[in-house]
Amino acid sequence: MTQYRKLVESVERQEEATYGRRAAQTSNRPVRLADARKAVLLRCRGRCENPTCGGQPTDVTDDGQPILEVDHVVEITAGGRDHPVQMVALCPNCHAMKGLGRNREALRAVLLSVASRAHTEWKHPSSG
Repeated sequence: MTQYRKLVESVERQEEATYGRRAAQTSNRPVRLADARKAVLLRCRGRCENPTCGGQPTDVTDDGQPILEVDHVVEITAGGRDHPVQMVALCPNCHAMKGLGRNREALRAVLLSVASRAHTEWKHPSSG
């Protein structure tokens, strides 16, 4: 509780000087392909693609879509592709685990395999 109080006091000391201000930013974001994101959302059929997902939100967005985040398993800035073969749809919890969790490297390996397999199945469906 003491640490919380100290943090709040710090915020309150600084708030008046910063309220409503914006920091100027320069961005050098990679160009993203909207069709890649759309393909992943179609492929996932409204479900988190993490095979060990503990449960995605049952709520939906204002336009009735599932709450999913399309993510690059290998970040574009790290040499990843903006292509469904290495992109997945994740619920917010799985997205956080992929980026911040202690087991994120193992999860990324699983997700890369999931993305690749799902991409192949959708691009080249077996006749059967």
